[in-house]
Amino acid sequence: MTGSPISDYGYPAPFAAPRPPRARTSVAGLGVALIVLLALDAAVAALAAGVLVWRHQVLGTLLTDPGSLGPDDLHDSDRLALGAVGWLYIFLVATIAVFICWFWAARNNAELYSPNRGTLSVGWAIGSWFLPLANWVLPLLVARDIHRGTMAGRKDKPAGGGQITGWWWGPYVIAEILALVCSGENGNAKKAADFTDFAHDLQTVAATGVAALIATIAAALLAIGYVRTITKTQNARNREGDWYGGPGPAVLPGPYGMGYGYGYGAPMPGYPMPQMQMPGYPAPRMPMPMPPQPPAWPTETAPVVQDRIPPVQDRIPVADTQIADTHSAETQSGEAWSGDVPKPEEPGDWLTPPN
Repeated sequence: MTGSPISDYGYPAPFAAPRPPRARTSVAGLGVALIVLLALDAAVAALAAGVLVWRHQVLGTLLTDPGSLGPDDLHDSDRLALGAVGWLYIFLVATIAVFICWFWAARNNAELYSPNRGTLSVGWAIGSWFLPLANWVLPLLVARDIHRGTMAGRKDKPAGGGQITGWWWGPYVIAEILALVCSGENGNAKKAADFTDFAHDLQTVAATGVAALIATIAAALLAIGYVRTITKTQNARNREGDWYGGPGPAVLPGPYGMGYGYGYGAPMPGYPMPQMQMPGYPAPRMPMPMPPQPPAWPTETAPVVQDRIPPVQDRIPVADTQIADTHSAETQSGEAWSGDVPKPEEPGDWLTPPN
């Protein structure tokens, strides 16, 4: 086979396609760290939401009954709201850094489990987060590719990736939009003409912030389920060697319940290769084995071997000896052959078989 690499057994490999890389990125540690950070984000967001609810009530009291407020109530609400939101931002920055690292590692592993099946390449696992507005759609496609590649070939595992990905991505996008609205309302409050408009704008900021924090809590909790599912499945596949070209149990579906591991191509010489059933075509039929045939009988009669002829015993008569002596004497004297006995032509003529 021209162009095929030579295997260790001395014959060309069944396919000349390059083998996928063997290096796999572990997501165990990153997955645990990410789950912990997401849980902390949800807890801090819940605390910040409670502080903003109290701040909204303080601002309402300030507008309706300013005399009922204590001298430090408004100042304490401002300080606690800024502190809670500030700590939330710190945890969110740490979560984003770990999430991008885990996101890239998970996408890289998904490419090894199911090569060239994703909508976007592995590099988009990082670059998709830094494009304005596009970062609301592109990471979703990468997350779906991660789920599809991770679940490919696994039994009782849905490989669509639509629901479990959209469950956390939808609240995340809503939280991002509400955060932008909250930032815009905060800018309007700074431009207020009087104190009453300023207090109303701060109430709007607090209410929008509470809604954004609730969406953040939902996104964090649902993302924990997504991260845990992907991390658990990829850890199991890496432990079992279940990747494309690996020694694990990953098989391509074949007829009659047979299949071969990823990356090995055709079976070893001497073993049958099952045919893949294409959609819309009838299932292939296995050839029936031929029964063993009896040995063919000879059709011609064997030649009859005659008995061996007994060996010939040489005998030299006395007359032959005399003739030989006469011939020798005449030859030495130079005379021509003469006599009644004819001249022998071959030595065998003087040999007579026994009676």
